[in-house]
Amino acid sequence: MRASSASDVGAGAAGGGGRVHLGGWWLPALFLLALAVRCVAVTLYPAVPANDAADYHRLAADLSRGLGYVNVEGGPTAWRPPGYPAFLAGVYSVFGMSVTAATLVQAALGGLTVVLLAVFGALVVGRREGLAAGLLAAVYPGLFWVPRVLMSENLSLPLTLGVLCAAAMLLRTGRLRWAGACGLLLGVSALVRGANLQLVPLLLAGMAFFAWRRRQDWRRLAAASALVCALVALTLLPWTLRNYGVFQRFVPVATQGGMTLYSSYWPPVKDGKRIWGNLQTDEDPEWVAAKRLGDEAAASQYLEGLTFKRLRANPSYFFALIPPKMLSLAVPLDWELFPHAAGASRSLNPVYALTCLVAVVGLLMLRRRRAPHAWLLWVLPVSVLVQTVTFYGSPRFRLPAETSAILWASVALILAWERFGRRAVSPAAGRREEVF
Repeated sequence: MRASSASDVGAGAAGGGGRVHLGGWWLPALFLLALAVRCVAVTLYPAVPANDAADYHRLAADLSRGLGYVNVEGGPTAWRPPGYPAFLAGVYSVFGMSVTAATLVQAALGGLTVVLLAVFGALVVGRREGLAAGLLAAVYPGLFWVPRVLMSENLSLPLTLGVLCAAAMLLRTGRLRWAGACGLLLGVSALVRGANLQLVPLLLAGMAFFAWRRRQDWRRLAAASALVCALVALTLLPWTLRNYGVFQRFVPVATQGGMTLYSSYWPPVKDGKRIWGNLQTDEDPEWVAAKRLGDEAAASQYLEGLTFKRLRANPSYFFALIPPKMLSLAVPLDWELFPHAAGASRSLNPVYALTCLVAVVGLLMLRRRRAPHAWLLWVLPVSVLVQTVTFYGSPRFRLPAETSAILWASVALILAWERFGRRAVSPAAGRREEVF
């Protein structure tokens, strides 16, 4: 891969050798703004850990007490990826078993997420667009409510944005150290959320396609791809070996895959409606049969095989579920992260809907600009779509894609300012000069 000049990245992306100069005070200012907004959110609207959050808290508490990574019965588990509980356990070891302390640390992680989004935008679109995206992300409700709950997105989002920043630097400079950073961050992010593993083929396929279109050096691309894959595998290896010792099965990240997959096609039904995101109950005889197999890895494998068997027998059922899954993903509501009004179980998210509308405009505008690495903005949305079609959709799961929407929206806002904002300011300035 040849090193790209700063002009390859779009208007405003300054600096040579892959560097992007955002200004000495912009990034600290963005971080402090985002941190302040998130600290207000977590202190004024605290959330009691429930469902997934309660399980993360329990796992972290057991780890911090030295009990190991165990289930509620005290036996070893790999039901959830270990990265986020290990992070929480580290917080608890330093600050005590305090959910408030954990959410404040997550507020700082949210500030880092905003900074990384600004840097990523500057690398692939332009300096002004990156800064605008950072400002939008700092006050974007879908992002500033996340730290108030104990969810793995708090750690997954900065890691995945770090992956994209490293990939952008790799494309701009061709230096293998950025491939190493990309692989390491991918491996760690997969230990936080197993679904992040699909970023590996998406990124490598994207780099291969655009290297072919631009007739770049395939040997350097092959070396970079091999390094990425090797570091991902090495990062996962210790946990995978631990799981093999416990379950006598190949479990690279977590054992929840088969159970979640089965419940994504035959979820519990309440009042005639599918309850996406909930596991089946003992009313399902196949679920009971899986639980009787003896361990979670065997149960997950059984339900995974049963899911594929049923879908092969009735392929149309797979396609029939795609529309309701997509609706659950895209609906401008939230039932997991936002605080709700008394007696309500969900909150309206109009800022998300407005951002998506502006993002469509920015996406169309970006097609006219010379930004060769802007395809990286599609990696997270495509990953979210794959996850939704394979499993199910949720407003919480679309957060990675919303970071791309924020960047596309920033393109539209900057171009709108260039075309209309300056015209509005210049005549006014001229009139003031004439009067005074």
